[in-house]
Amino acid sequence: MRVAVTGGTGFVGIHTVRALKDAGHEVVIVARGTTRRPKGDRVTFVQADLTSATKLADTFAGCDAVVHLVAIIQERGRQTFDRVNREGTERVVEAAKQAKVGHFVHQGALGADPDPRYPYLLSKWSAEQAVRASGVPYTALRPGLIFGPGDGFFTLLTRMMRINPVIPIAGDGRTLFQPISVGDVTRCIVLALERGPATRVYEIGGPDQMSYEDIVRTIKTALGLHRKIVHVPVPMMMPVAFMMEKVLRHPPVTRDQLRMLGRHNITRVDSVRVGFGFDAERFADNCDYLQDY
Repeated sequence: MRVAVTGGTGFVGIHTVRALKDAGHEVVIVARGTTRRPKGDRVTFVQADLTSATKLADTFAGCDAVVHLVAIIQERGRQTFDRVNREGTERVVEAAKQAKVGHFVHQGALGADPDPRYPYLLSKWSAEQAVRASGVPYTALRPGLIFGPGDGFFTLLTRMMRINPVIPIAGDGRTLFQPISVGDVTRCIVLALERGPATRVYEIGGPDQMSYEDIVRTIKTALGLHRKIVHVPVPMMMPVAFMMEKVLRHPPVTRDQLRMLGRHNITRVDSVRVGFGFDAERFADNCDYLQDY
């Protein structure tokens, strides 16, 4: 197949492009920037902004499928959840419709929800609704926290743990997550493409439901770090998060993320096996890559 991948130079995008190439498909990478422009056989790079639906439709012409990966997890300036996650998806799926693309694979987020108290989850839910209402044959994935080389959550947590003698944990640390490897996510994407449109949403997560504190302790053990864990009430961290949002380009935590710590981010532990026929990797057995961060 000829597959267009939006956000093909991002964390999941790079791994997705590699998986598609390994499966024998031709890839059209669509990205805003060119600093990580990939090269190789069966790969075409197109620089495009998601705000230009016309150009996107031209880019998608002749493609059998579109994999839409562009999203942000932190807002900055005009790059808001609503503008990038919702409106960007609406423009991409409309361009796919104009180009008569036969399959639209959308990467959403586990926990996507219309509750306005959680702007990120609301934007991902709204984006998913746009895909479902578009009339374009689709498959939607909702992965949990994705881990692997180049990820933005576990590597950042690792760097913070290395430089700080104390590890602050917001709240009681009992919020549950279900880490899933980027290799398993891309395998699901490739399988979804090769099966054809499912016209449904798949929630996918790893085989373990881990509390935030479990994740911290797992990384500590893997890296051989000796750090003290201190629990800090979420209300006390809100002003600190606010200040970091104002002065840092990439704050380690935002107020929206602190609010989401009040919600478990999990699905059934056999979700990958049930949905895609293989067993997902455990975070504890596959976090050695963090040694490089």
